[in-house]
Amino acid sequence: MSKKNTRNALDTSLSYAVIGLDLAKADCAVAAVPCADDELGLIDRMDYESLFEQAEKLGPTLFAMEPCCGYSQISLRLQNMGHEVKVISGHAVKNWIATHKSNQKTDLNDATALAKLALYDHDLQPIRVKNVEECRIASVQAIRIQLRTQATKSLVCFKSLCQCWGIVIRRGSLNTKKMAEAVAAVEKLLGAEVASSLMILRDAYKFTMKQINALDKLLDALVEANEQARTMKTVLGIGTQTAARLAVTTGDIKRFPMPRSYVAYFGLAPRNIITGHSGTPSPSKRGALKPVSSRGQGKVSRRGDRVARSFIIQGAATIYMLYCKDMLPECQLRRWLHEQIKRGKPYGKIIVSLAAKLLRIVWALLTYGEKFDSHKAGVPRSVLAAMEKPLKHDAAAESAA
Repeated sequence: MSKKNTRNALDTSLSYAVIGLDLAKADCAVAAVPCADDELGLIDRMDYESLFEQAEKLGPTLFAMEPCCGYSQISLRLQNMGHEVKVISGHAVKNWIATHKSNQKTDLNDATALAKLALYDHDLQPIRVKNVEECRIASVQAIRIQLRTQATKSLVCFKSLCQCWGIVIRRGSLNTKKMAEAVAAVEKLLGAEVASSLMILRDAYKFTMKQINALDKLLDALVEANEQARTMKTVLGIGTQTAARLAVTTGDIKRFPMPRSYVAYFGLAPRNIITGHSGTPSPSKRGALKPVSSRGQGKVSRRGDRVARSFIIQGAATIYMLYCKDMLPECQLRRWLHEQIKRGKPYGKIIVSLAAKLLRIVWALLTYGEKFDSHKAGVPRSVLAAMEKPLKHDAAAESAA
């Protein structure tokens, strides 16, 4: 890379077509493309205060960056100054560097890739910038996940150490009082030092669980204050955690023109593997031809937010458990599950299909502004329209009479 293009600051007297930012903790690398020519202006290190000071002096400009930590707040601040922000996936940046820079990944090359992709790749799908309310929900949930991990590790460590000393604690037991009693019963064998250490570990687990309960209340309040999350929470199998994560990752539902695109966004739609021209489709293991809808389709893509996908699959597993315990009310989802089990479909495929169906229901509620109805949920829209036509005809006949 030519040293003569490296600068110390942006020339605010110029107009820029795009400015690429490779974000770091305290500073960023900058690659600026002027409108007059394509010669890049490169800045190896620029702290954020200097960036914002110089951005205020510029006219409306396109900024491009990766979804690194803190990108939402930086993007919102730049947008408040009248600039446009385009957030580009790290996969696209990595592929551009491999193609154009011989896989030489540096901060300036990252910034250059961001500027070039934002300027020339018009088919590239940008990543959405979260608003302040969504950032609050995401932060509280991230803290809860961290504390939940700490609590689990403390409990597992406590039980494993007890097992080393022959103290049997029932599997799945979370009663801290019984834990203390079990340690006290063999205190002579353990000695004061080991017994005290185990009690410190138990108290740490107990205290962490109290903090998690407090965070649950805070998250509940944030979900209730968010209209979109509140609507999602009414769906069967979706609780506070799932609704919070889906609301943060979904944003404007109008971004998804059809339910399949919403399902694919969370990585629960099958990947298309269609190449060349095949004659007669190959039969399945049982000898029957595969349905047309499944030809050329592979496993689900598993793209998108992993936490949201995990939560929605857990919600689907909850519905399946209710069905197995005969606690699921009579509805379309119950009939669908019965049909899938009757066909001999594996458990994993049923759960993933049910999770995708839940996402389709969420899409319909947010798109059409309807309330969740367990009797209508899961019914194809064409069937619902056919059911509504006779009702409208009868109502019109009554009004005419």
